[in-house]
Amino acid sequence: MLKTYSLLSICLVMLPLATSAQSAQVGLAAKVNGTEISRARFETTFESHIERRGINVAMMQSPDALKQLKRQILDLLIGQELLWQQAKKDGFVAASAQVDQAVDHVRRRYRSEEVFLQELKSGSFTEDSYRDNLKQELSVRRWAEETIAKNISVSAQEVHDFYVKNPDRFIRPDEINARHVLIKVGPGADEATVTEARKQIEKILAEAKQGADFAALAQKHSQGPSAPKGGELGFLPRGRLVKPFEEAAFALKPGEISDVVRTQYGFHIIKLEARRGGDTISQKEAEPSIRDYLSSMKTQEAIQERVRVLRETGNVEILLPL
Repeated sequence: MLKTYSLLSICLVMLPLATSAQSAQVGLAAKVNGTEISRARFETTFESHIERRGINVAMMQSPDALKQLKRQILDLLIGQELLWQQAKKDGFVAASAQVDQAVDHVRRRYRSEEVFLQELKSGSFTEDSYRDNLKQELSVRRWAEETIAKNISVSAQEVHDFYVKNPDRFIRPDEINARHVLIKVGPGADEATVTEARKQIEKILAEAKQGADFAALAQKHSQGPSAPKGGELGFLPRGRLVKPFEEAAFALKPGEISDVVRTQYGFHIIKLEARRGGDTISQKEAEPSIRDYLSSMKTQEAIQERVRVLRETGNVEILLPL
């Protein structure tokens, strides 16, 4: 319904630190109160950013647009450094044990140590630089929580105003709960196989139309993964099903059974169990998510303002020609 933001994203997502090999390369992108941001670090971060966003630099027609994008990345790096310096100054440096725990938590997501180390390498990290990155991230997050987020409040009037001004955000999506029977037909199936599968699904359809228990039919005949559950798919919104199936299912009324539907998976018959959505969520129900959203937005704005002040009162030198 509403997009909320973690403090990590609010705190200018921590971007890759330079590896020791990169630090040895000549060239600086900026200095922040005497701390150097290497050109290699900037370039690594820029490349990582455009890769994650799927941006094709070669297709950018405007040189000004490319310059603006590079400046945005450099500004993020500068903001990250300013927040880290402020967190250290205010005594919010993550303890080694906390960093160890965070590294172990990330490591356990990978099936092996080798895969974990390869992932670090692909992100231009060494183990040491990755620990440093997490240390900064954890420190800045706690700093933001303790010095900014805990002082943010959202009034009842602000919640009401947001609810009234954004009615489209509070309409439940149209969802259906359907069962289906699937007789699989592979994409390269010959005509005889297709004909036999259609005969089989039409026979099942005839039984369903005559009042046979649809869930029992699905358990007995369906070749899809939902067969053990009587073919039940659970509530799903538009966009989650293949198009021919979705069009047929959403056209049904509760209790109705479709004609035979052909998809890339084979032949289906569908029974609509229930539908919901299309109604408006009340302000009372929406209030918790509205408060979270507005609080996150205010926190983000407050952090951005703090970065602006730190930048104005500090010594920031842009050394990279943009």
